[in-house]
Amino acid sequence: MEIIWRGHSCFQIRSGDTTIITDPFSESLGFPLGDPIATIATVSHRHPHHDSWSALRGAPLVIKGAGDYERSNIHIKGINTPRSDPDKQREANTVYMIQVEGINLCHLGDLNEMPSSRQIEELGRSHILFVPAGGVCTLNIHQVAEVINLIDPKMVIPMHYKTEGVVVELETLEPFLKEMGVKEAVPRPRLSVSSSNLPSERQLVVLQRAT
Repeated sequence: MEIIWRGHSCFQIRSGDTTIITDPFSESLGFPLGDPIATIATVSHRHPHHDSWSALRGAPLVIKGAGDYERSNIHIKGINTPRSDPDKQREANTVYMIQVEGINLCHLGDLNEMPSSRQIEELGRSHILFVPAGGVCTLNIHQVAEVINLIDPKMVIPMHYKTEGVVVELETLEPFLKEMGVKEAVPRPRLSVSSSNLPSERQLVVLQRAT
């Protein structure tokens, strides 16, 4: 399996001929998504920076909420979490558990309230955890670190933080790295992972934004 970060909360997850795109964004974020082909697209909540799936090629299955879904031997479970955001146009955030090649991936979306103990128990099966690290419209970095410790994944991949070109107000990655006790993180262009090469101890993986 190969994971590429397209920016913000959008990842391109490839397994064989199947491609999953998470939280596709519009150009109003500050830069274009590109022109990716998708088999499946997941949307954590209604916002142009997270639900611009119409730009995707390939007539993907678009998943926009809680439930169990399956396509191309990929099983996806959506779990709704409450949002304390006063913006009434936004709906509940959906956390997605994605099973690919025997690996459990968990995309937290714009999680901005601590998950319940029952949800933590379910999310605790995650091997790879995608976490918001920009501290705006989501949990703050201290709370995110707490969620990481509760879920205890093998790999943590930050997302939803300030990078070059992003016009929305977010924190940069540095405060999150400091909170996690990481002095330096060298970004990778992509992550290739299989069930046989998952690390024995937790790793924080920073990805370069694909251009």
